Amino acid sequence: MVFYVKDNGIGIPKDKQNNLFKKFYQVDTSQTRVHGGTGLGLVICKGIVEGLDGKIWVESDGDGIGTTFYFTIPKKLDSKLF
Repeated sequence: MVFYVKDNGIGIPKDKQNNLFKKFYQVDTSQTRVHGGTGLGLVICKGIVEGLDGKIWVESDGDGIGTTFYFTIPKKLDSKLF
């Protein structure tokens, strides 16, 4: 099964996307940044999705069009997980 979350924000530059799923990484590290956070949310999501034998990725052009996060999980999960 494929799931996605899409926004219409400013997007994420291509050169920043490889680091999005690393612990404590934040695209905007400036002192005047508007949005808070710890940089752990996507790491946690990645751990859960991969623990369910899925994949997670991002698509964004970083040019004001927005960002889409995708993840997949197998339609039939191994009963040992539960």
